[in-house]
Formats: sequence, C-alpha cells, structure tokens
Amino acid sequence: MDDESARRPPHMVVRDISAQEWKQIAAASPAFMASEVPPLEVPHWLLRPAKMIKATFEAPDRASAWYKRQVSEVSPSFAAHHDKVSSRQAEWFANVDGRLRWGGDVVGGWYLRGTGFASVQVVACSPNRIRPTIPCPVH
Repeated sequence: MDDESARRPPHMVVRDISAQEWKQIAAASPAFMASEVPPLEVPHWLLRPAKMIKATFEAPDRASAWYKRQVSEVSPSFAAHHDKVSSRQAEWFANVDGRLRWGGDVVGGWYLRGTGFASVQVVACSPNRIRPTIPCPVH
C-alpha cells in the first residue's frame, strides 16, 4: 500500500500529551510533515505546516459553505453514480452543518473517474475535540 510514514507521526500516541511534545513528534518525521496525503487521524492535520491550510474560518456556517463548494466542484468527476445524486449530497451537506456547529471535524473522500481521489476535510481547532492538546497551526 502507501508509505505509512506519510500518513502518521512517527510515534502512535494514545493519550493526550503537551503541545510541545506533539510538535517534537511531528518534526521527527519529515515524510509526515511534507505529505499532502490525509493522515490516519484527522486531528494530525493540525501537526502539519500552516502553509498546507487552504482556508480558515471562525464561524461554522462559513466553514460549511467552503466545504460544500469544494465538494460541489469535484462532484461531477465522482466515479460512483450514487455519490452524484443530489438528494444524497443534500443529506451529506445537512450532516456537515450539524457536525461543524457541534465543533466536530468533517471528512469526505471520493474516488474520481480515472485514478484520482478527492479528499475534502474541515478540521476543528478550537480546540480539536479528539486531540485537544494538539495546537492550532495558525494563531
């Protein structure tokens, strides 16, 4: 499969550790820090360099609108017909709204026609509900 070092920090952490320890762990893996491949844990995006951030939002509705635009742009290329169905997309988008209002992360991934894969993610950082000690990359 693919190179695991690009998808996770070098040490699997099962407990909360300090922000400084998170930074040290991430820095120990150049492959992880440079990769644009989605990490195994969504909050691990927060360990990657701030230059990888496509957009930031204070309000959940703005984050939701951005997510919907990103998905809508790639949806004509979805490989699976059922992923293109408008009622299915409306259901996803309703779930996105609720999840972001709650302060959760939103992750979507779709195979595209050909050999591509689209991954659209919104990662909460106020703090993150799963890994609250990972610092926000932009502050």
